[in-house]
Amino acid sequence: MTLSKGYERAAHLYDLFDTKQNVGFFFHYASQVREILDIGAGTGRIAIPLAEKGVRIFCVEPSSAMRREFLKKLEHRRDLVGNITLLAVDARSFHVDRTFPAAFLSGSFDHFLDDRERLSSLFNIARHLQPNGTLVFDVFLGLMKDAPLSPSGSVQHGNRQYRRFVGGRLLPDKTRETILIFETYQAGELLERIEERSLVGIVDREGVHRLLREAHFIVAREFSNYDFTPFRAGDSLLIVEAIKKG
Repeated sequence: MTLSKGYERAAHLYDLFDTKQNVGFFFHYASQVREILDIGAGTGRIAIPLAEKGVRIFCVEPSSAMRREFLKKLEHRRDLVGNITLLAVDARSFHVDRTFPAAFLSGSFDHFLDDRERLSSLFNIARHLQPNGTLVFDVFLGLMKDAPLSPSGSVQHGNRQYRRFVGGRLLPDKTRETILIFETYQAGELLERIEERSLVGIVDREGVHRLLREAHFIVAREFSNYDFTPFRAGDSLLIVEAIKKG
């Protein structure tokens, strides 16, 4: 089976289960500059609320399935089209003929599979940032272990119930195979079962710091939650605020 980097078959279910309370966190940064790069914008879960607040957003999203869901939302929000530009390209190869004061990667850094991908992406992002521009991203350090397939959420939407199961196993090349299963029920009857198998990269905090130094960033602050709780050793989520060297 070919492994992907995302929700190619289940993009239409992504928003049901991605309930991280992080829009306000990213708006904290966007509100200071009013224009940002959103790398790995997905379905627009963060970009659209920021655009509603007047932020101009250039979105980079390589997945055709995720872009399709993003565009579906914009069909009903024509008022936001002037604030959102959606680019069908990845973090390593996108090119915009200008620079920005800030860039975000929410839920995307884990999808860089090795240091070569991470570093080439960071260099390309840096090329698109102004001197002293801000890069904010999250990385889930808790990926560094095996996990059996287990229930991971149930959502009632209309007359249908959606269930998610998550598991994963470490691979020898410092990646992790993540298994996601989505089941859709109506009146107790299983209507659909989707299995997604994807690869994510494993990196530790020291590795993140090293890569940022090589790409000419300085770590300004680190958090363990989207409420700006300072990061402490052992926390599973690392959120980094880094500054491009002037």
